[in-house]
Amino acid sequence: MFVLVGKVLGPLLAPLGLATALWVAAAWFRLRRGGRGSWPLMALGAAVLAVSSSPLVGEAMLGHLEADFPVLAVAECPQVDAIVVLGGMTDPPLPPRREVEVGASFDRMLQAMRLLQAAKAPWLVFSGGNIPELSGSASTEAGQMRELAVLCGVPAACILLEDSSRTTRENALFTARLLRERGLNRVLLVTSAGHMRRAMGVFRHEGVQALAVPADVHVVERPYRWAQLLPTLWGLECSTWATKEYLGYWVYRWRGWID
Repeated sequence: MFVLVGKVLGPLLAPLGLATALWVAAAWFRLRRGGRGSWPLMALGAAVLAVSSSPLVGEAMLGHLEADFPVLAVAECPQVDAIVVLGGMTDPPLPPRREVEVGASFDRMLQAMRLLQAAKAPWLVFSGGNIPELSGSASTEAGQMRELAVLCGVPAACILLEDSSRTTRENALFTARLLRERGLNRVLLVTSAGHMRRAMGVFRHEGVQALAVPADVHVVERPYRWAQLLPTLWGLECSTWATKEYLGYWVYRWRGWID
């Protein structure tokens, strides 16, 4: 139940959800109180959406998270026991799709395959389960990642699956158990740069000796342009992702899942 509640509340607390809640409250005031108090709420909702949609704001929020761990070249990574890749990069083959498809976070898979090709570890661990009520499919993220990895030439014999997790915390909990069963401990942890703070926190809490290998970097160095002040879908996407990660991190701290 906690998992489903968290998945539902996340979008409601994101900028678009917050702005929508303010507009709904404004509509209620207008209907029930003859308009008194509705305009400030409408204006506040518009301001929240306008500010959070600015690339300058969204990239600043997400960039703060992505800067927590340095982006490493493959040659800089040490040899370890396993390469752990977290899910969140694939879409199941629901009609009219015929095959597994990938999203922007597929950079995680690319980085993991580069590490494997460079012989940084003998094992590739894919971590990610499924919530059928939300995905509409019984296919797990770990299984989808294995299918794509094999398609790209990765030997199936070197792939391990953790396909029960539904959250980042469960990624760490169940992957740590799998690693201990095989006598593995030192790992390269591959996930999106903006997700790495929370991921490293829970993996270290579970006693895994993990080195962060961020991938899927969104915020890059570039000259300032006045157009960055204008509201865009990109700015809203960055601020939404960052808000989700900040909230997730502090909830994990509150629950004692991160030291």
